Amino acid sequence: MTGKVASQPYKRPPITEAVIAVQFAAPVPADDLRKVSRRFKARYPGEQEVKTLGVHVVNPPGGRSPVTNVQETVGHRRASDDATEIVLFMPDTLIVSQLAPYPGWTSFFTRFVRDWKLWKREISFLRINRLGVRYINRIDLPITKDYVEQEEYLNIYIQLPEVLGPTTSYAAQAVLNMRDINSQLIINTAIVPSPLLNHASFLVDIDISRTQDVPQRDEDLFELLVKFRDMKNMVFEACITDRARELFLR
Repeated sequence: MTGKVASQPYKRPPITEAVIAVQFAAPVPADDLRKVSRRFKARYPGEQEVKTLGVHVVNPPGGRSPVTNVQETVGHRRASDDATEIVLFMPDTLIVSQLAPYPGWTSFFTRFVRDWKLWKREISFLRINRLGVRYINRIDLPITKDYVEQEEYLNIYIQLPEVLGPTTSYAAQAVLNMRDINSQLIINTAIVPSPLLNHASFLVDIDISRTQDVPQRDEDLFELLVKFRDMKNMVFEACITDRARELFLR
């Protein structure tokens, strides 16, 4: 795979959210999770309890009635004063997130390293079974006709017979193995509601993760994250055209 890499950061990157996620092989006890959340209060004053429900339905043999098991998972979401910097503590996952405006990789990665070190001081060693980086981009394209010619800006879209007319909505996903970094790449693209007048917005959601031979040492973990970031940049640049780059450089 090849792609054009920007020589300098874009003035207006289309990133709406950047995420680094670390998933562990064993859950953190609820009391310990509450304690570690409180330790992050100075950095992330805002706190919100997060609950997720998992439903598992078992169909017993012999025509007996299905058995439904509901499991509730409780986590803690903390945010900075301006609500753009977020950290999420779930029993088996630590997530560090950055909402727009994206300050750049150096700032985001430095914050993750800081938070990771504090996490490790509070929580004893847990084996990591997944490491991931995700970048959600919303690309706002001006409507100069009755519709947007998406292919002038993006290299990723669905293609239908012209006789069917313009596409008003779609969603598509591609899953690829990135063998050179022993990782999986998932790209989601879709038409999404645009917050701007006379614009159409398109999602380019890039998710890179590794679940095998995940580094356990900090130095190796950080090195892999940098490789993920480089791969993300290459993938994104391969998905856009020069006309899109012009929008981000204005």
